Amino acid sequence: MGLFGLGKKKPEADLSREETARRWKDAYRASPKVYGRKDTDTLFGNCTLTEDVDTLLPLYPESQWAVDGQPVRDWILSMVSVTEKRVLGQMAYPEAMKRLRPFSLAESEGWILIRAMTHAELDKLFEGLPRQLL
Repeated sequence: MGLFGLGKKKPEADLSREETARRWKDAYRASPKVYGRKDTDTLFGNCTLTEDVDTLLPLYPESQWAVDGQPVRDWILSMVSVTEKRVLGQMAYPEAMKRLRPFSLAESEGWILIRAMTHAELDKLFEGLPRQLL
């Protein structure tokens, strides 16, 4: 894979190498949080994707984060609207990654750059899914 995954640039994302590299550098890097489930003693991780923000998300957080040496196996992605100032919903991380592929600009070293998405685009990610709030 090339620097910043530039060899994997999406054809529909008509960005120059320089523009993609700049957006990679300037993007918000998700800061995963780990929580304990209320009903069990298991852990789950959460990353956030916010409207109108280029975001770097870990591709496989379950292999990148651990707590006290134990991997965190369950992950969700929360979608946040700045327009409505609320969480639009949450979904299982693998499903979110599938649905976000069309919005990716580049991948590198276990991270994916998701371009800034509109409120409508974030909202549409939930088509056919419940809007869980954990």
